[in-house]
Amino acid sequence: MPRQRMAPGEWGKVTVTRTGSGQFIANTYVRDEDGQRRKVSRSGVSEEAARRNLQRHLKTRTTPVAGEVITDRTSLSELFEAWIATKTRLKGQSADQYRRMWERHGEKKLGALRVRELPTSRAERHLTAMAARSAANAKTMRVILLGMFALAVRHDVLAVNPLRETSRSPGKRSGARALTAEEFAVVRQSVRAYRDNGSGNGPRPGRQLPEFVDVLASTGCRPNEVLSLRWSDVDLLADPPRVTVAGTMIDHGAVKETALHRQDERKGGAPPHTVYLPKLAVEALTVLFAEAAGPAAPVFSNRDGGWMSLANLRRALRAALPAELNWVTPRSFRPTVATIVRDDLGPAEAQAQLSHAKLATTERHYFERRTTGPDARAALDRYAEGK
Repeated sequence: MPRQRMAPGEWGKVTVTRTGSGQFIANTYVRDEDGQRRKVSRSGVSEEAARRNLQRHLKTRTTPVAGEVITDRTSLSELFEAWIATKTRLKGQSADQYRRMWERHGEKKLGALRVRELPTSRAERHLTAMAARSAANAKTMRVILLGMFALAVRHDVLAVNPLRETSRSPGKRSGARALTAEEFAVVRQSVRAYRDNGSGNGPRPGRQLPEFVDVLASTGCRPNEVLSLRWSDVDLLADPPRVTVAGTMIDHGAVKETALHRQDERKGGAPPHTVYLPKLAVEALTVLFAEAAGPAAPVFSNRDGGWMSLANLRRALRAALPAELNWVTPRSFRPTVATIVRDDLGPAEAQAQLSHAKLATTERHYFERRTTGPDARAALDRYAEGK
């Protein structure tokens, strides 16, 4: 009767031999997932140790692939480099963010481990410790590790991704805060006073800060998108007047060894977004138009006519505001606009104003939470009266 053929993943009889150096070698033949029969060996200081080492290896063995870069002996440092090299569509600033995160929170604590040495439990402990200090950092690290181990799964080093079952860092509930009309009036008054009260013969501090604030509060666009506007993006003679946001500014240091520059597409590769301008923005842009150097020139420019850094305007805004409004930043005007549009026109129109692909994003991060219910008295009275 012919001997039964081994199924893929099975192995045969284990034999142990002693070498001249006093070591023991355990050998067997295994039929891998590709159907090929291969000899596998492991050594030990005793016959039993050699058998245990071979059994341990066979339980986690994957089929070798010729020329494969990633194997079960690949360290996590090497796996990170292999993974980041595959992210060819990632923006430079995003790739640098991932690299900085790995260097600060992954390299020293995880980098020397091999692919099979980070089980779900160990990854969970590492992410939990990170989340205790910063939930945002833990979330980013989980994204990095998920991607790294997904690559290992695709190379057949692992059968499943050990990061899949790690806990997600709980997302923040909307902490959005909208400026009231009274607060906005104080902001406008403060930034104008800051600009106009400059002393000496040097350049005025916050030279274009009042117009920057007015455009932010009139559009709800991201601060760096407003700073990326060129005069060719602005049409004050249209009916209604409008601007089309088609890029964003990348500040100094956001990409390693790269200066401030304009990126010719919006965040996340989103398409250009047109916003109609209310009177406040038209007046602000009309003031700036007096300094326009041409269609391709920045709307908000530095003293040399080049692009303006958000860091400079953020610093000027912080210096201009009174202590009770120290929570206001350039980003504060985006949830303010979202909340105003929602209250007047509804959530869907607010989503369109901010150019979000999903309403859930606008609701979760940009609407100030309502703390007063609707006036439902008439409906409830009819119900109580049986009508």
